[in-house]
Amino acid sequence: MSVLLLAMSTTRATAVRTAADFLLEHGEDVALITVDAEAWQREGMDPRVRIHPLQAAEQRHPLARLGSAVRRLSPAAYTKGYLKIYRLLRPYVLWRATRAGVGRELDWAAIRQVVVCDSHAIPIGWHLAKRHPRLTVGFELDRTAYLGLQAPQPGRQPVPSAPSGND
Repeated sequence: MSVLLLAMSTTRATAVRTAADFLLEHGEDVALITVDAEAWQREGMDPRVRIHPLQAAEQRHPLARLGSAVRRLSPAAYTKGYLKIYRLLRPYVLWRATRAGVGRELDWAAIRQVVVCDSHAIPIGWHLAKRHPRLTVGFELDRTAYLGLQAPQPGRQPVPSAPSGND
């Protein structure tokens, strides 16, 4: 595997599918970490992309199980209290689910790039960058390696060519 895509929802499904198709065309292995695998299958994700769902691990987390109990006891308390708190804590829960489950399954030595495909995946991307400093983590797929182009050097300006005198 060489590229890991992080997309918690299908909000940017077209962009994620396009990036995955591009990588598959160039012979790369692609993996996708998401919450719901079935949603990506409905969106038409190529079956060669290995999808790692987090939904079951998220539901096993104590905070999510607490939410189920609160919902059974008082739907109003669930909506007005618990959901507001859980929205703030969900990035932490998803990172824990990633680290405990998918993080142990993946071969981190083979992954060259992590692409954060939506805003809900930013915390997971940040944690992965901190845990694996050699990984390139970004918001867009770096296609220069696949197109045979040199990446632009930061802080360098292109040197204009000398006038040819044929003006």
